[in-house]
Amino acid sequence: MKKNIALLTGGYSKEYEISVSSGMVVAANLDHHLFNVYQINIAKERWLYLEGDDVVEVDKNDFSIKLGKDKIRFDAAFIGIHGTPGEDGKLQGYLDMMGVPYNTCGRTTSALTFNKYFSNELIGSWGYHVARTLYLNSRDKLNLRSIIDFSGLPCFVKPNCNGSSVGISKVHTFEELQPALNLAFAVDDEVLVQQFIPGIEITCGVYEKDQQPVAFPLTEIVSTKEFFDYQAKYTKGLSDEITPARINEDLTKECREMSLKLYRLLNCRGIVRFDYILTPPDANNKRYFYFLEVNTIPGLSEASIVPKQAASIGLSLKELFTDVMNETLRYYTIKG
Repeated sequence: MKKNIALLTGGYSKEYEISVSSGMVVAANLDHHLFNVYQINIAKERWLYLEGDDVVEVDKNDFSIKLGKDKIRFDAAFIGIHGTPGEDGKLQGYLDMMGVPYNTCGRTTSALTFNKYFSNELIGSWGYHVARTLYLNSRDKLNLRSIIDFSGLPCFVKPNCNGSSVGISKVHTFEELQPALNLAFAVDDEVLVQQFIPGIEITCGVYEKDQQPVAFPLTEIVSTKEFFDYQAKYTKGLSDEITPARINEDLTKECREMSLKLYRLLNCRGIVRFDYILTPPDANNKRYFYFLEVNTIPGLSEASIVPKQAASIGLSLKELFTDVMNETLRYYTIKG
């Protein structure tokens, strides 16, 4: 029998439109011979199933919808929400309480990795290279000079818990710091100031199939902007995403193996993307990967990085999403 899948899109953050776009792509590409797909929009006020003339509110008491005389219960959920509440563990916690399987990392991993500071500190403690990072809270009294003394110039200022590069600034001068902090604090009560690491941005997608993580070919990101900001990510022509990345085989192997190890260390599930900076050669001709962040629900449209990485090895969106959904159901069957 076909499984009933709740495809969750929308959310509460500035990434709402991106989440809806990703959801539409997932809905079109999940195997409809295997799954009945019900696209549900998650908003703070209401959770709604929208299909043609049907506008049905989700009963959050048992995570179900009523269509006519039929009550639809879901065998699993496909979370396609970037930002809160889909990427920060909130939906995962709810679905855990409802006993509904889902396609992403669990609530603990999602919450930890959504918090860039906690994620950065943890991965640094495992011996991986991370940028020097200063944590600031809106309750703090800020000393701008001491911030610059810590981070150096240039530096990056970013919200602690946000995605799609919303609220991020690259700061070159002391005078630019306060406006950058204002921009970041407008998005989040917690802000990070990070050391600038020169190099090229490399990203590696990973997903799980047959209980084994699989690393996709690497992508090199070349932005026409000063860094890969929101505009560069979502405006055609402002960045080149080159797959496979133009680095040698040894560095490629190192990055993919590091991503596979982090996938397991962080107890990831589903589709995940790891972002790094690869430094220029030092005096000893050594280059290093600096961990930037892990995206536990990366973009899923045809133009997004991980789907393009999958396409580069002949894996279609239909195959990718169906693999993820089948792996989700298998995982929960084994877990019991």
